[in-house]
Amino acid sequence: MMGVCGRWSGSLCLGRRRTALRKALTEIQASTAVDVKRETRLRDLGGRFLKAKAGRAARTVDTYTHSVQRVIVPRIGDLSVSEATPERLQRFLDAVTAENGPGAAKTARAVLSGMLGLATRSDALRHNPVRELAPVEARAEGATPVPLADLADLLGKVRADERLNDLDMVDLVEFVAGTGARISEVCALAWTEVDLAAGTAAIRANAVRAVGKGVIRQEHTKTEAGARTIRLPGALVGILGDRRVRGGPNPHGLVFPTALGNLRDPRNTARAWSDARTRLGLPAYTFHSFRKTVATALDQAGLSARDIAEYLGHADPSLTMGVYMSKTVGGSKAASALDAVMGR
Repeated sequence: MMGVCGRWSGSLCLGRRRTALRKALTEIQASTAVDVKRETRLRDLGGRFLKAKAGRAARTVDTYTHSVQRVIVPRIGDLSVSEATPERLQRFLDAVTAENGPGAAKTARAVLSGMLGLATRSDALRHNPVRELAPVEARAEGATPVPLADLADLLGKVRADERLNDLDMVDLVEFVAGTGARISEVCALAWTEVDLAAGTAAIRANAVRAVGKGVIRQEHTKTEAGARTIRLPGALVGILGDRRVRGGPNPHGLVFPTALGNLRDPRNTARAWSDARTRLGLPAYTFHSFRKTVATALDQAGLSARDIAEYLGHADPSLTMGVYMSKTVGGSKAASALDAVMGR
């Protein structure tokens, strides 16, 4: 006798699998929307939303949790779903923008949209009121780029600083200055992702601090466009070659570990750099300042907007190019341009 999923009963078996899948999907959706009514308080709805997002990346979950528990619930947690009108939500977001900044307001808006989306799918609301809110206007602020003419002198001060040498941060700062990579990407960089013979580094992960877990290595970049392989300036190839020879083993195989061989915390590293800036009498250049400096150097070297975007891990200027062209970017022209401003 043939089995239930045998050759002659394939259609029956496929039908049963489809039925089981539909049932499972229905149960998953119902588990997040169950008991959501017009009287449900936003504080309770926020808990359901966080439960539904528990499988996301650790940093994302932390961001959502902070927004629900520290921003939304203290201000409007006692409102019922039916009381979450566009007028009330707009006043809430305006207050968050004024008190916490546009970044916090944008996150709160996205979280509220997800929360009230649960209410809409459970028929507690006819439509999601967040869709009627005005967009959050971000301030036109950002990091100040290091002038190209000043970069070599700045790096000279970095190399001579005793404290940065004690913290083993000199090579790290040079890598950021020579590639424009995000500090979270640099902290997560592993030797298996560096090809000294080819003079390239593959950016594939980032380091983040997750609540209850400490600093972790996420096996993905900040954005999909962030995954890239870049050609390194010759100066950095030499620095990494020397570092590979003199560096001791560490459990993660990291290029820039802490003194104990552990994963660096990007926030603590940024704080140490801030202290160094004060100590060296430098302007308020952040690690992001180096990204802007690298973009300027590549632009002046004649690279296209697409090449610069890919080198820095930004979204591609052209969707067609982003889909159909290689992500191994920034060849000898980019590397030479960066070598010219690093002062080595």
